[in-house]
Amino acid sequence: MARKPGKSLLTGAACAPLRDHLTAVRVTTPLPTSWSQVEQGFLAAMAEFDASVAAGNVSEGERQNGKGDYFNDLLAIVLESASGKLLTTRGLVAGMIFPKHNLDVTYPASGIAEVLVEAKMLGTPKHPGSPAEDDAGRRASADLLKRAKELAFKAVDLKAGFGLMISQQGGHQDAPAGDLATWSKNSKPKTYFLMAVRVTGSADLFACIKTSDNVAQLLDGVGIYAYTNDHLDEPAQNYSAAAFPGLSIPRSLQLEATLHTISNILAALPVSSADQEPSATALPVAVDPPPVA
Repeated sequence: MARKPGKSLLTGAACAPLRDHLTAVRVTTPLPTSWSQVEQGFLAAMAEFDASVAAGNVSEGERQNGKGDYFNDLLAIVLESASGKLLTTRGLVAGMIFPKHNLDVTYPASGIAEVLVEAKMLGTPKHPGSPAEDDAGRRASADLLKRAKELAFKAVDLKAGFGLMISQQGGHQDAPAGDLATWSKNSKPKTYFLMAVRVTGSADLFACIKTSDNVAQLLDGVGIYAYTNDHLDEPAQNYSAAAFPGLSIPRSLQLEATLHTISNILAALPVSSADQEPSATALPVAVDPPPVA
């Protein structure tokens, strides 16, 4: 994927298991084309990373930027290999209202965006910097509603903005009117929300599913991968890879299924000029953006 991950992922000591997993995935032959092919490596990497978080050995930048960049890149590898399309990030893309949106995983690299994927990791073990949190850690659902609302507005603004761009080029995309959800799903860019959520218990998992189901009414698709350590609804104690299981999600919201849908949509799109360029394998150092509250 043509992007510059932050310094935390590239050099942070606590992010070593995340880097190691990405390296292992990138040299796999053939490259993985589904989440199930990278799932166990993801759980093992997150078990080691979360153990460092709980011990207080992870910086704020590594917690907030490092693991997010890792998940972003992991999804991009799967999508690129499954679809044959080179994905990219795009900055300062104009919507109808706001002129500067940053797009994480996008195709194509210029012109009218056809597909946009927003990726988030939510939920954190309790650590020395969060003494007020419950023993199980910060709930994934505590931040999900805010992120879902942000992306829903971003999607509508971008779809309206690209509708204007399409009309300027002699095409047509209906203006927002009547049923907003129907208009959104019929407008460009196709927008997807993919997330990995570390849940603290069954109530947290249910809240994540409910919020995701709500935002899916406006977006083109939502995919969740939920995981936990030890046993659901019990205090977090064991951070070994064997203690990190994935959890059951309704089929319509499963990360695996949504990735498959996105891959098929990307594969059916015309090849852009950017696809003639080699995909980046050696990633340059970049400076982390400010941590997100």
